[in-house]
Amino acid sequence: MKPRFYIFGLLITIFSIVSCVPTRHLAEDEQLLLSIDPKGLDNIERVSIEALYQQRPNRTFLGSTPLLSLYYFGVKFYDPQKIQERIDTQENRFERKIAEAGTDTAKVRRLQARMESRVDRLQDRKENGNFLMQVGEPPAIYDSTRMAQTMNQVDIYLNSKGYFEHNSDFQKREKGKKVHVTLQINENEPYRYTKIDYGIQDTAVLRLVQSRENRSLIKLGDIYDEDILTLERDRLNELLRNRGYFEFSRAYIYFDVDSSSTTHSIALKTVIQNPENRNSHPVYTIANVYFKTDADRFGIPRDTIVHEGINYIAYRHAFSPRMLDQKLDVYPGDRYSQRRTATTQRRLSELDVFQFNNIVYSRLADTADSSTYKLNAFVNATPSSRFQETAEIGLNYTERRPGPFASARLRVRNIFGGAENLDIGARFGFEGQVNISDPQQTVMIREYGGDLALSFPSFLFPFVGRKLFVNNNPRTRLYTGYTNVNRSEYERLNYELSLDYILQRSQSPLQPPALQYVFSPVNINIVNVNRIDSTFYRDLDSLSYGNKSLLESFRSGFISYLSFNLIYNTNDFIQSRDAKYFRGLVEVGGLSQQLGVDLDFLGLRTFRYAKFNADYRRYIPLGEKRFFVYRFNSGIALPIFGGDIIPYDKYFFAGGGTSVRAWQPRRLGPGSVSSSILSEDNRENTFLPEQPGEIIVEGSAEYRFNMVGLLNGAFFVDFGNVWWIKENSSRPGGDFKFDRFYKELAVGTGFGLRFDFSVLILRFDFATKVYDPAAASGSKFVLDNFRFGDFFTRGNQGSLNIGIGYPF
Repeated sequence: MKPRFYIFGLLITIFSIVSCVPTRHLAEDEQLLLSIDPKGLDNIERVSIEALYQQRPNRTFLGSTPLLSLYYFGVKFYDPQKIQERIDTQENRFERKIAEAGTDTAKVRRLQARMESRVDRLQDRKENGNFLMQVGEPPAIYDSTRMAQTMNQVDIYLNSKGYFEHNSDFQKREKGKKVHVTLQINENEPYRYTKIDYGIQDTAVLRLVQSRENRSLIKLGDIYDEDILTLERDRLNELLRNRGYFEFSRAYIYFDVDSSSTTHSIALKTVIQNPENRNSHPVYTIANVYFKTDADRFGIPRDTIVHEGINYIAYRHAFSPRMLDQKLDVYPGDRYSQRRTATTQRRLSELDVFQFNNIVYSRLADTADSSTYKLNAFVNATPSSRFQETAEIGLNYTERRPGPFASARLRVRNIFGGAENLDIGARFGFEGQVNISDPQQTVMIREYGGDLALSFPSFLFPFVGRKLFVNNNPRTRLYTGYTNVNRSEYERLNYELSLDYILQRSQSPLQPPALQYVFSPVNINIVNVNRIDSTFYRDLDSLSYGNKSLLESFRSGFISYLSFNLIYNTNDFIQSRDAKYFRGLVEVGGLSQQLGVDLDFLGLRTFRYAKFNADYRRYIPLGEKRFFVYRFNSGIALPIFGGDIIPYDKYFFAGGGTSVRAWQPRRLGPGSVSSSILSEDNRENTFLPEQPGEIIVEGSAEYRFNMVGLLNGAFFVDFGNVWWIKENSSRPGGDFKFDRFYKELAVGTGFGLRFDFSVLILRFDFATKVYDPAAASGSKFVLDNFRFGDFFTRGNQGSLNIGIGYPF
């Protein structure tokens, strides 16, 4: 009872500190700006107007300003005079030490570096405040001049969007020393294009522009928009530079705009000027291509190999010209193309054998009246280190036991001279797991293994040319791996072998791949259980409730399957774009037996099954580092061709940090079956086995926002469950039925803290159950069972999920 009382008292104290808006620190003529609210917008997005504010109001939460309160709290401990005294003391102290170092220049440099580091930290604290002040938010003092600047920016922006006759003003509402501003905006009727024409003297350029007129971003009837005009200018520039116009630039393009206020119309003329002292723009073709594949050594001549008209020059030809030719998109006789140049650079970088590459062009000598213009292309690629080693040592803490682990990887680049990369890995570790016989005990599991992967920069397939799909970064990957899992009750060995064909497509040569296809015609997995304790097996049997999936995971078996993956992703690593993500999986196992190939040997169990999975995600930016994101995931896995069970690893599982976060990982479901075994106080799980399902339906929605600095927050809601296809008489309610499945969707909610360190996201998600389909009838809404302490125990109501990266 006391811990709850202390926690409740702490929350009341925090709330009392931040629940008011502090204005007592303001001067007599100062007011606090708390909000700017734009009104009257019909077509212009609110976030676009918010981006124009020249003064940001203090952020509020439930009528309070917690970050401002934190700032003022930090001010109590801020004394710039004392900080300056510390700066002077540090400088004098180090100056004495530097003087004592005399002629020892190495020591002097070390002392100077230490002094600069310490003084810089103190200077930053003096200028920007202490930690609390930097985490908090300084007061936004209302400034009428900056508000006038904001309105000026709003006017400029609305004019740029074609609303030349708009009206805008603002109203200031005062409540004591607190100010709220409302922007009143009337867009009025926009100006639209009623005539589009060209002013292009170069007839060849005019014909080219008109031939691509259907791709123009400007159409009759569209609203005037300066941002669209900028994009159209970029499109025309790119069009010409991809058709041989090497010397062309955006400066030659401008738009002549003639507006009519009576009809709210615009006559637009696209003008492309000729070069100075010329009647036309020159078109360049490529004369020679030189491909250099090693770093310069001055004074030493390189050797040259000519292949398919390309000059490959190197001191030592470590890369096959045949392979490099597959990646080139720049050839003698072709017109110069900016796109082909970028495509070649992207293809070379995707090989992961070159540290960097670039392509430069030089003009060949020509006369003023020459009708032909030539370029030499120089492809410069500097190789990466042949060997790349990485190692990792860490410690996991699970089930009350620390578990050390270590891994090491070695990449050997260009192992056969054709840009093939060999990856070798090894890993070893311990992990604590619950003892099934005695859930109060923890047993240690030891796992070690290794893998080997060899990738080729093209498709290795009989009777297929090496240039097939060359624009889509084709790769072939061979993989084999071994894992040994050793526990006191059993030893399980896993052997893997796979062949993958991989394709990637980019939206443009300068953008990362947005679409990936992975076809795996060969996947072989052999599971060999060397040893299993009979008592352990009986305990598993008692926890299976007639479902054989858990038992089958501890039987030796042979799994062969083919699969196809499609992944579409327009987001970046930090998920900061307006983006979509889709992943589709089709997997079929056991086809070899249907084709007459008998793989049932050594008494290993074989499987015949099919699996389908679709995962869709949407990322919607709301401005000012705020996002609304949601996800929907569904799938089905079932035996086929007379099979009666699927491999354990092919089942679906719900619950955990990337699923329904209020439930323990892989412990939710199936359906309305209660799988929890609680202690006497009905508060803590004594043991909860994994709950596999053949059907999954789940989804999540998150509102993400920046709290301060690198700390972000999120409110989220999750729902989902897994089900069996067929009814199990020993556990009724676990099968999928269309007339009730929606009633069996578990629901959880919570709050997340995410530390964004740019290179990684450290995530803490606090989740609690809202609706538990396994609870007794009439008691399924369980939010009132929430206790804060559940996050830090093995309680049944709440869960704390710690992870790296976003959940989806």
